[in-house]
Amino acid sequence: MKTPKVSVIMPVYNAENYVKDAIESILNQTFTDFELLIINDGSTDNSKTIIESFSDSRIRLLNNEENTGLAKVRNRGIDEAKGEYVAWLDADDISHPLRLKKQVRFLDEHPEIGFCGTWVKTLGPKISHKWRYPTNPDFIRCRMLFDNPLATSSIMIRRKLLVGDTQHFDLNYPPAEDYDLWERLSYLCRVTNIPKFLTKYRLHENQTSAKNALKQMESVWNIHKRQLEQMNVIYGDEEKQIHEKIGAWKFDASTDFVVLANSWLLKLKNVNDQTYFYPEPQFTRVLAERWFFVCRAASVLGLTTWSIYWESPLRKHNEYYKHLYIFAKCLIRLPGL
Repeated sequence: MKTPKVSVIMPVYNAENYVKDAIESILNQTFTDFELLIINDGSTDNSKTIIESFSDSRIRLLNNEENTGLAKVRNRGIDEAKGEYVAWLDADDISHPLRLKKQVRFLDEHPEIGFCGTWVKTLGPKISHKWRYPTNPDFIRCRMLFDNPLATSSIMIRRKLLVGDTQHFDLNYPPAEDYDLWERLSYLCRVTNIPKFLTKYRLHENQTSAKNALKQMESVWNIHKRQLEQMNVIYGDEEKQIHEKIGAWKFDASTDFVVLANSWLLKLKNVNDQTYFYPEPQFTRVLAERWFFVCRAASVLGLTTWSIYWESPLRKHNEYYKHLYIFAKCLIRLPGL
């Protein structure tokens, strides 16, 4: 059998309501040189029956007798993959028909890029959102200090980057093992997102991240902690809490929080100015972006927030329209307006 250009890895566990749409979204790709490696991780519903109803020769089904967990399933997929490139799609998500074609072309034309994601639209009972992830490789690496600017169901990566156990998903970071791996790989290669909406990400109550929120918070902090220690940042409990909130986009609308956030972000900049751990000017731009959102959330405090925002050196690294936006948001909070 001819070696496929792409191996698409699809973990499945009790996804009978969604897996048919996910499979069809891959089989309907305009790019056809792929294998679809489906790993049924001990499903107890009708997922296996639905998968077996497809007769396409590009599908390779592997069955686990018991549920082993997402990280182990993803690692098994890596070990079984044959393609030059490996792509992921979770069983509850959907790929645009042009996704594989555009990502293969991009990686073929940009050998300096190790892996790439795409922009994402959400699916679910609520209003659909559009997630425009950053595209600058340096900015992406810097933003890893705060959150994961990549959607796993949109990722395509060169398989050679995944050779060896250390370049697999770490079982110690569930359910943030993908964030952990992308962060570690960002030191070995450059990574970007294609600015096209080529992936649909489903939001529902049964997804792993929703069911394991506390465990995810712990794993995410461990990823942040690792980076802070590599930067040689010394921090206290209060600063840890500030960093976690800033990373999760959860900002307190209080003067104390704004002041503490400003001090923490400036501390990170000062340390990086000495260690050069993250590339500049992108690192400062990441900090300035977070500073903008901290102050936007605190605009309910009126011109107090504006004063703190304007006096911070970080505001100099934001675009002029953001200054106007913060000022207007703070102004309309004044009594009588």
